[in-house]
Amino acid sequence: MNITTQIQGGLGNQLFQYATGKALSVRLKGSLQLGIDWFNHGWEDVTPRHFLLPNLQVKYELKPGSTITRAPKLWRRIAQQFLPWTPYVLTERPFRFDAKLNHIKPYANQDIYLQGYWQSFRYFEAIRDALIQEIRPVHDLSKPYQKYLNQIQSSSSAMIHIRRGDYVHLPVAAKIHGFLGLDYYQKGMEILLASDPNIQFFVFSDDLEWAKANLPHQDKMTFIQSTEEKTAPIQELFLMIQCQKHLIANSSLSWWGAWLSNSANPQVIAPLKWTNDTDKSWDDLLPAQWQRI
Repeated sequence: MNITTQIQGGLGNQLFQYATGKALSVRLKGSLQLGIDWFNHGWEDVTPRHFLLPNLQVKYELKPGSTITRAPKLWRRIAQQFLPWTPYVLTERPFRFDAKLNHIKPYANQDIYLQGYWQSFRYFEAIRDALIQEIRPVHDLSKPYQKYLNQIQSSSSAMIHIRRGDYVHLPVAAKIHGFLGLDYYQKGMEILLASDPNIQFFVFSDDLEWAKANLPHQDKMTFIQSTEEKTAPIQELFLMIQCQKHLIANSSLSWWGAWLSNSANPQVIAPLKWTNDTDKSWDDLLPAQWQRI
């Protein structure tokens, strides 16, 4: 049995897709394959991304050929449950946990194909310890990032992640997500300072100039300057994970930075709303112990 998951988007989204496929392959004792044809296309109104999982200590095979498929029609969704020679195609409901994925019992030789982002910790929380060991850089950090790591490990560290970039300048992303705003970060920083007055903030952002011009408490702040390396997102994620506390953006990258942390004194502050959809519940994405503001 092969479990194939379509990989798309930035590093954080790639990790959601990988982790969900990994958990399913462990439960069903199947081979995990990744379909990466998405990266061979130029998608309109989508931020360009690189396939970055090879730079982590994750284990998988690549699915040969094109793997981008359309969501199955109703008749196929019914048929695939009873026909062992038909691949079982599962399509996610965005930001909603589908318990069926954790209980599905396909035929012994029936292949499974996962299509979607699978943005819920409930799909893979059973293998969290394994993911903590795997989601590490293959190579040592470069000198600039190693310097930041030393500072993080020698202080009472809190990560601040600010995503502006496409959330401000790309209309599609701005409409769905949008920038959280200065008030969110000011409030989050005050909460963290109340818990530890000696805290040191480490700021990760695609717009450091905005952060330098607007964030308070800059005497307690280190700005993480991104390098031009292709593996910069990998190295910055590793730094996020090493922080003791986390003030995350509505971004899957900093979500993983917080969720993978093994801090002895964890504290995660997350936005009350992940997107501009005010009617959606975020209980499947944000763990109950995270503080939402």
